[in-house]
Amino acid sequence: MLLLWALPVVLYLLYRWSVATYDYFEKRNIPYVKPVPFFGQVWSFFTQEKHAVDVASEGYYMFPNTRISGVFTLRTPAYLVHDPVLFKEMAIRDFDHFTDHVTDLSVDCDPLLARSLFFSHGAQWRHHRTGLSPAFTGSKIRNMFVLLSKSAGDAMDRLVIFSRGKPFTMELRDLYSKLGNDAMTSISFGVEVDSLTDPENEFFLKGNRLAKVDGLPGLKILMTTILPGLYKFLRLGVLYKDVNEFYLEAVSTNIRYREQNYIKRPDFIHLLLQARKNELNTEQTDDDQFQSAGFSTAETHSVETQRDATNEKLQWQDIDITAAAVSFFFGGIETTTTLLCFTSYELAVNPTIQARLRAEIDHAREELADGKTPTYEILQKMKYLDMVVSEALRRWVPFGLTNRRCTKDYTFTNTDGTKITIEKGLNISIPLKAFHLDEKFFPDPLRFDPERFSNPNNINQDAYVPFGTGLRNCIGSRLALMQAKCFLFYMLSNFIIEPGTKLTIPLVLDETSAGLNAKHGFWMNLVPRYA
Repeated sequence: MLLLWALPVVLYLLYRWSVATYDYFEKRNIPYVKPVPFFGQVWSFFTQEKHAVDVASEGYYMFPNTRISGVFTLRTPAYLVHDPVLFKEMAIRDFDHFTDHVTDLSVDCDPLLARSLFFSHGAQWRHHRTGLSPAFTGSKIRNMFVLLSKSAGDAMDRLVIFSRGKPFTMELRDLYSKLGNDAMTSISFGVEVDSLTDPENEFFLKGNRLAKVDGLPGLKILMTTILPGLYKFLRLGVLYKDVNEFYLEAVSTNIRYREQNYIKRPDFIHLLLQARKNELNTEQTDDDQFQSAGFSTAETHSVETQRDATNEKLQWQDIDITAAAVSFFFGGIETTTTLLCFTSYELAVNPTIQARLRAEIDHAREELADGKTPTYEILQKMKYLDMVVSEALRRWVPFGLTNRRCTKDYTFTNTDGTKITIEKGLNISIPLKAFHLDEKFFPDPLRFDPERFSNPNNINQDAYVPFGTGLRNCIGSRLALMQAKCFLFYMLSNFIIEPGTKLTIPLVLDETSAGLNAKHGFWMNLVPRYA
């Protein structure tokens, strides 16, 4: 009998505990999304009614006349930034208030990701960002572009042979994943592989497990942002143990072989070994020429290194080099593959745009020595290609949400003139997708229209943030852009992309994926341009 009475009491106390914080924003006169007991705002995520990005961005559409709104992750209050200008202030001028991302991974459970630039915090992040920045300058990317172009060109030659001059159907995420894997394996790890004809090679198999953002891996990635404390307490890891072990062994072996045989190769491992020896410098004169990879290139910001006792101990060990290479590899495959898939979709359903882009590519090929191998300089000059890629990044931004943790109290003025203070320790989310699809920034936002970027002065550059903004923006934007442009150059030089019979038009997004993906795939007919 006692248990019958105790159970309702316990449930009631749990309920009261779960909703005890739900008056947080009401007390502060801040609009907020009404939370569901125990779940807060994330109930729709758990029921998979909406994509995680759309769940997190609900307040943006509900409260259009405020610079910020409140959300609850379970019972914990957090903020959603509505104003791109406010985000830019937080990310640049007031960066010292928002230096960290939300996720806090354990180096014991996630030895590589926890050491990577995106997930690292504090002095370690500053050390790595300062050390890595010279590796991502225009001149360094230009040097690596030679490896990228060769990998993409060789793969495209094999695809042309496979076609035998006849149209065929392919799922493009699978194709671009293989092309991206081979290119990034070459650039990141100094290893040449051929995943088109040998899809069972270990680098492709492990790369697939590394870059997977749906299913269980995707759920784990989302949980690191929804419940970072619990995730760390349970000692869970994002990457599989065998993936960590494979890349650590591969990179360590590669480093030893290079050092013993005095091998120099214009790739990421070489640059990181230079960083280890403090020999990685910015070649400013050359970089002025190669700085821009297009309109979407993320602005470079210098990071002040805090020289204290902790910082002096930070060095580029093999595991740090592996972590940097792995995160670079992941970003290069996932971001670029997503961008290529959605760009190809838009080109397939907008044949006039595709025809104009093919004409620009054909014209550019006339300037090339062999008529087919693009150079960094040629891609830099292709305006319409840049317009197409820029619009694809606006319409289908690969990562529609980013976040920061408030590291010291931050006060600003809201649209109604009231002062709002974000307290230290609270998280903020920035809805990049919502910015890009807001008609007050981009008229008729769901229409794919590269002409928006014909005059960059007409673009709201506060609201257009495909690679984030500020000191924690995407350090690899130049490479991602040049890689995507290179693949598109080769693809449209050799094939016309048409919708396949299994392609869903309009696309239905996969709401279970942590990233951006089509639920039913990107099935396209590739029609050879030359018999």
